[in-house]
Amino acid sequence: MGFAGGVAACAVLLSGCAPSAEGGKAGGPASSPPASPPAPALVIGKEQAEKVFNTFAWEQSQFRKPGGQEGIASVATDPLLAEYRARAGVPFDRGTAPTPQTGPAYLIPAERDWPGYPRWFAVVSRNYGQRVERAAMMTYFTQAEPGGQWKAAAMTWMHDKPDPQLAEGEFEDRGYERFGFAVRDKEVAAVTQGAGGAAAAAPAAEEDRRVCGRYADYLSFTAPNGDPESEHFAPGELTADVVRDYNHPEQESGGMRRSYQLEVTGPALPVLRLADGKSLVTCSFVRTDHWQGSSWKVRFGKDDPRNALLGGGSTYWRKATIRHSMTVTFEVPPQGKADVVGCNCRKPALLSAEGTAA
Repeated sequence: MGFAGGVAACAVLLSGCAPSAEGGKAGGPASSPPASPPAPALVIGKEQAEKVFNTFAWEQSQFRKPGGQEGIASVATDPLLAEYRARAGVPFDRGTAPTPQTGPAYLIPAERDWPGYPRWFAVVSRNYGQRVERAAMMTYFTQAEPGGQWKAAAMTWMHDKPDPQLAEGEFEDRGYERFGFAVRDKEVAAVTQGAGGAAAAAPAAEEDRRVCGRYADYLSFTAPNGDPESEHFAPGELTADVVRDYNHPEQESGGMRRSYQLEVTGPALPVLRLADGKSLVTCSFVRTDHWQGSSWKVRFGKDDPRNALLGGGSTYWRKATIRHSMTVTFEVPPQGKADVVGCNCRKPALLSAEGTAA
C-alpha cells in the first residue's frame, strides 16, 4: 500500500492532479516547478569591489606626487606596498605605469566557500587603446578582518585570450613589460564561476599551493650550478630559461660569486579553478641576490636602480646583497608538471640593497 501511494504521488508530480478513484474532476492546476535557490552571498558586493579597485588605481597613479606615499599605503598592503615604498627612492625605476582599467572582470568568491579571514577578491583588467590585447593584469585584494579595509596585496600578468590574427597596423600592447613582467605565449583557460558568478576555488588548493615552495627551491642556487631540468616544472621560457639566465647574468664577471635565495612571503593567495581542470596559483617571493668577489668587483650601471639603492655614484663593489620582490603565477594540472604563465623573474621589483665598496 505504501508503494502504491508512492506511485500515485509520482503521477501527481509528473502530470498535475489525477482524477480521483470516484471519477471526480481534477483538483487544480499543475504544480509550479521548485524555485531556484537564491544566489549565494559574495564576500564583497560588485559595486563595492569596483570602488575598491578604482580607488587603488587612482592612488597607484599618484604615488610619486606629494602625499602619494600615504595614499598608496591606504589602499595597498605587503608585499605590494613594500615594492612601492622601495620605488620611492628610485626615480627611474620600472613598474610605475598606471594600472590598466579597461574591461575589468571581478572574481569574487562566495561567503560559504570562504567563511574565514583574510578574505579576498581579484580583478582582471587590460590596457586601453588597442582593439587587440590578450594580456591581462590580475590584482589581488585582501581584507584582513571583519570590517577591515580592502587592500591590494599582489599583481601579476598572463595571457587569457588566444593569439590574435593581427590586421595591418595592429599590434599587441605588451603592457606587462612596463611592469617588468614576462608572460607565457599560450593563454590560460577561464576561471570557473558558479552560482551568482562566484569564483570557484580549486578543490585541492593546499596541495596546489605547494608549487610556491618548489619554485623557491628551483631558483635558489649558486651560479652557474642552477639545474634547468626539474621534476616539478615543464621546460620553457619562464622556467628552464630563467635558470639559464641566472647562471649567466649580464653583469657576469669571471671571479664574482653569485647566489640566489628565494623565500615564499606574503599572504596565501587564493587558488582558482580553471575551466580546463587546472588550477591558477599566484605566489609572492623575496629573492635575495648575493654578489661577492675577491680580486673581481661588480659595478652596477649609473642608471641601474640597484646602484641608486646602494647610494649612487657608480661605485665598484666587492660585495653586494640585493633584495627583490617577485611574483609568479602558475598553471598547475591535476597530474604532471606545473608551468609558469607570468612572472617578473628576470626584472623583479627592488626592495633594498647594501654592499661593501671595493
